[in-house]
Parts: sequence; C-alpha cells; structure tokens
Amino acid sequence: QEMQTFIGTANAPIFGCDALGLVNEWNNKAHKMTGYSKEEVLGQNFVQVYITKEFRASVKRVLDDAFFGKETANFEFALFTKDNKRVEVLLNATTRRDVTGRPIGVIGVGQDITSRKQIEQEKSRIAQELQTFINTANAPIFGCDALGLVNEWNN
Repeated sequence: QEMQTFIGTANAPIFGCDALGLVNEWNNKAHKMTGYSKEEVLGQNFVQVYITKEFRASVKRVLDDAFFGKETANFEFALFTKDNKRVEVLLNATTRRDVTGRPIGVIGVGQDITSRKQIEQEKSRIAQELQTFINTANAPIFGCDALGLVNEWNN
C-alpha cells in the first residue's frame, strides 16, 4: 500500500507493464502528461497503443530488456497524448519483481522533455541559419577565437 501511494503521488510520470506489455500501473503524473486516466490505459498494450510508430521497436526492446534484468536509463522516445499531441519522454526502465525476486513486469519512470527538445531544435535551426548567412554573405566575414586564431571564414 505504501508503494502504491508513492507511485500514485510521485512528481514524475510512472507506468508499469506486465510480461505481455500490458499497462498495469499508471500514476497521476502520467495521466496529467498524456490526458489518459488510469482506468483508460489499464490492460492496454503500452507500445502498440501509446508509442509513436517510429519508436515502437526501440521502446519494446527497452521494456523487454528491463523485464529480463537489463535496465535502461535516459532513453528518449515519443508518445501520443489523448488529444494526439506528441510528447517527448526521457525514460528509466527497471525490472518489477515479486517477493521471491521473479520478474513480473517493468516499471518506467519518465520525464517530459518536450520543451527541452523544442529549444534544442530551435537552437539548431538558428545556428544553421547563421551559418548559411555567413557562407552566402556578399562580403568577407571571418571570426577569431580568444587566442586570435581564425575559426570562421566565409566563401
């Protein structure tokens, strides 16, 4: 009961799957992140129903590995929310065991990194735009580092 309370009130999305990949745990933060209630997801195949197609094979592999004792930390994947929005998730997956130590499923603890990924993409876009500007400028442009060595030279 204490563990159920901890999972239910944790400040991170936590889900659990059984040996078949069916959801058997879904906390409040997972509900808030995805829009799906615990009642809606229990018994559903986590990978087939909630993971974007491009990540299904790799997420299944991570969950299968965790079931057999090979835990994964900081795995990134995307899932769909109830209103069909894509959410980027950073996942740690670990084996869930019964009182005898026998594997009975997987517990995943996630973090919504959607905003961070959007910022990274925007930074990359701006860097590419600036590089294009430098390379196509109709004037010589060069840059120097703190030691005075040239580190940028346009065409």
